[in-house]
Amino acid sequence: MLSLFSSGRTALAAAAFLVAGAVQAAPVVWAITGPGTTSALQAGVTATLSYNHSPASTGTWQVRGTAVEAGDYSFDWNYSGFHAFFRVTAFLGSTDGDTLVNAGPESCCTEPSAGFNYSGSYTFTGLTAGEVFGFNLGGSHSDSDRRLIGSLLLTQTSMVSAPGTLALAGLALLALGASTRRKS
Repeated sequence: MLSLFSSGRTALAAAAFLVAGAVQAAPVVWAITGPGTTSALQAGVTATLSYNHSPASTGTWQVRGTAVEAGDYSFDWNYSGFHAFFRVTAFLGSTDGDTLVNAGPESCCTEPSAGFNYSGSYTFTGLTAGEVFGFNLGGSHSDSDRRLIGSLLLTQTSMVSAPGTLALAGLALLALGASTRRKS
């Protein structure tokens, strides 16, 4: 194999090709369940999960996906919505038990009252292939408006590399090192 890489440049190019050409896992496909009307729109690595529950003063929704393969999955998230004006709460948490948003109760006009918009990132670590994971979100109010409207935008920022890709890249880097030593 070392004879395939006659120069350091060739080995470096091969390593770059292996890393850049790494086969990535398919994006997580998301679903949302809970009261009222829900929708899930997905385009590649970005998904928008929405709810509209009216007339209501409280609600909880579950957003779930399934790990395509074992590893860590990272996401940027944006949770926005409108839960009325008086004694408004909004929450977002992971199925790992981590709290990402715990806002309220607030009355007009401090967030989450009169609308809210929270952002962050989150990583699920050590998932097994086929494992179901996700987020729980929702909130409440004590208003005569009686609407709960919200949307969770998820963008997958890291995907698990296909098995063996990093091993191949490692072999190419070893070949680079060996060819460099031979020249010296």
